[in-house]
Amino acid sequence: MWQPPERIKHELPAAAWPTAEEAAKARLFQPIALGPRTAKTRTWVPAMVPWRATDEGFVTPDVIDWYKRFAEGRPGVIVVEATGIREVPSGPLLRIGHDRFIEGLSQLTRAVHEASAGETLLFIQLIDFLQIRRRPPRDKFFARFLETTQAHRDALVARGDADAETCPDDQLRARLAAVPDAELPSVLSARELEDLERGYRERVTDVHLPQIAELPIMLPTLFADAATRALVAG
Repeated sequence: MWQPPERIKHELPAAAWPTAEEAAKARLFQPIALGPRTAKTRTWVPAMVPWRATDEGFVTPDVIDWYKRFAEGRPGVIVVEATGIREVPSGPLLRIGHDRFIEGLSQLTRAVHEASAGETLLFIQLIDFLQIRRRPPRDKFFARFLETTQAHRDALVARGDADAETCPDDQLRARLAAVPDAELPSVLSARELEDLERGYRERVTDVHLPQIAELPIMLPTLFADAATRALVAG
């Protein structure tokens, strides 16, 4: 790393810490209107991914304890983690796609208000998750998850496996699984390789799937319903 031939020493400015009264007058600690609400200060705790909910998306004591710790510092706003608006498995993250989640979210709201003495606003980050599956073991991918097509038969035939053209599906899967890892790009598509190496992931461009094609029609109502539940939960 380059260094200057001579080091220049700069005088450090004299430290001048603000008094409590001066700090209280700083803009950071002034109220600010946020739509119909007013935050008492401009300090925020942003949405994070604590992974403390149940796999079904319900609030747990660990979730409440996580947010209570932030609330005890009395920030102006805490934003609750990304909370799913549909029944899509997304790991131990919160959900709000049904009325059954309201009670737990209400408990969370009460805990934050009590811990902050009513000084902290609680917002929520509503989000829609597409389907994601964990990376499968190699044998299970070929035996269960891969959707076999004529393209797979053609690829094996091109490799010299003439029987692949007419063999049953279970034998086709076994022959695909026997292909060495380094040669898989010759029999699998780029998307299938990604599913094997990283796990299956839906994309918004997968409009050939009915559940994706319907999203532009479904999502506005789903987000509105989730926002209504958030208001009910406080």
